[in-house]
Amino acid sequence: MQQTKVAILIYGGIAGTGNLENTTVTNCYYLEGTCVGAVNLKDIKETAESRTEAQMKDIDTSEGTTSFVDELNAGNEEGKQVWAKDENNSNNGYPILKEN
Repeated sequence: MQQTKVAILIYGGIAGTGNLENTTVTNCYYLEGTCVGAVNLKDIKETAESRTEAQMKDIDTSEGTTSFVDELNAGNEEGKQVWAKDENNSNNGYPILKEN
């Protein structure tokens, strides 16, 4: 019987279980100030990290800066983006899942 390594992440902005050798976390974000770090009390650039409320709501996005919605949709094929800006303020300005 083959033994499987399982990790339980209990500290930070994300939580989950998985085989350490076959688990990949990408595009994972949490609201800055709500916890100490994303994984084991640390952020991991381009994997799991904090964003400010203004960044998540795309308030004052400066020239040349990627919008938060674009970050969430990164890696999805054109036309298959699942996140959208909250144009109607139905989620207090935070991104929403697109309707199909």
